[in-house]
Amino acid sequence: MKPNTIRCFVAIEIPNRIQDILGEVQTQIRSKIGRASWTKIGNFHITLKFLGDVENRSVDKISYVLDTIAKKKKPYSIEIGGIGAFPNLVRPRVLWIGLKKGSEPTISLSNAINSELLKIDYSEDTRFHPHFTLARLKRQINLKSFTELFKNYETVDGTRHTVDKITLVKSELHSDGAVYTPLNIYSFG
Repeated sequence: MKPNTIRCFVAIEIPNRIQDILGEVQTQIRSKIGRASWTKIGNFHITLKFLGDVENRSVDKISYVLDTIAKKKKPYSIEIGGIGAFPNLVRPRVLWIGLKKGSEPTISLSNAINSELLKIDYSEDTRFHPHFTLARLKRQINLKSFTELFKNYETVDGTRHTVDKITLVKSELHSDGAVYTPLNIYSFG
């Protein structure tokens, strides 16, 4: 990280009860997948926009944009379900679980953030797919044979959540994993 910068991203955060449910999903598939860097309970979120290293003096400008976007949004519901991998199941680098409900408004929210931040010189990310990262895979493994196992998670009970805010999150990378700290929270409507 450069001096006078903060590594950060814009996210939808979820409550502890859903964090715990995603932890249970990890536990159920961990023994089958093997070695990987598993997301810690408490760190699950949907990244709407990764900003990277942001100059401290730019945080206020970003906050203004995010607050303006949030005030125009109405709360909506999401529900978690559907396991996949980036770039694909044959050569996965990231194992994720997606949204069974609420993808469209989440994509719309990400697009609005990208569009408005583009106006203040942040690059646009056109490859957004709403998801929670379960693990980053350290070795090459073909996950196609796990398709039947993954079908058990097409819908994950108890994961309905009302999205009514977005968060600007500071990300600090450490040898034992990332530490995320909310910088600002922007409530909808």
